[in-house]
Amino acid sequence: MKKKTFLPKAGNTWLLSFVVMMSCSTAFALDPMGPPVADLRQGQIKQGIEYSRSTMDIKLLEGDWIEYFDGVFNDSGQSTPFTLKDFKMNQAWFNFGYGFTDNLHAFFRLGTSSVEFGDSIWQDTEEFDGDADLTIGGGIKATFYDDDKLKIGGLFQASWAEYDGELYASHWSTPDFVEISMAQVQIAVGPTYELNDHVSIYGGPFWHYIIGDLDVEVNEAVGASILNSQFSWDIDDSSTFGAFVGTKIDINENTSFNIEYQHTADSDAVVAGLLWRF
Repeated sequence: MKKKTFLPKAGNTWLLSFVVMMSCSTAFALDPMGPPVADLRQGQIKQGIEYSRSTMDIKLLEGDWIEYFDGVFNDSGQSTPFTLKDFKMNQAWFNFGYGFTDNLHAFFRLGTSSVEFGDSIWQDTEEFDGDADLTIGGGIKATFYDDDKLKIGGLFQASWAEYDGELYASHWSTPDFVEISMAQVQIAVGPTYELNDHVSIYGGPFWHYIIGDLDVEVNEAVGASILNSQFSWDIDDSSTFGAFVGTKIDINENTSFNIEYQHTADSDAVVAGLLWRF
């Protein structure tokens, strides 16, 4: 019976474990960053749309499990850690920014995102394809040095998201239910250099930190009874470093388009944005 291997029974002292995938660091969804400098004058407003596509591995730490027979407690214990591989995320954002000074602006993001991944949890050819869920975020950008064509600055941003959906394989009679909650922080510094009146390039190192949890609920028929098992893991809250590079194209005085690539040891992201200043 599916996943039976991973459910310890009352009176047993053993716990058969998942296959633990190896990874040296962990990175979750990578949000758009754009040029790491303030690009609004004091009192200026910016609006725009952004999109990112990320692929990464997620390391899940030891959590816990609990099971019930027909609603009556049966057993509990620790959930074995593992790595959720090839986690894909699509994000679409609306971005609103405001220039507090010529060298500092803040922004707020509101958007939607969806995730999908393969058979890393039970290794039983299952797939997860979640619904589009609401995400929120925000941050600040500052310019530290400005000399004609060259600017150097920094970025701080954070976001929060929840995802839920069904985990299912074609030979299962019923799906499992998955919930994911996570928050992340990105800090970046780097230069932006104006190649000509319309094109700039930017990039630099960034630091990424995540925290969150993943929960799975399993319902199985055991004779005339229902076995309900609930698993929970913490997302590895370690930090990781990466690098990003991009280009910004000024379509006209108030409209710009940017595209960038972000990379860490376990993740890659492609990001694009179209922004209007007024």
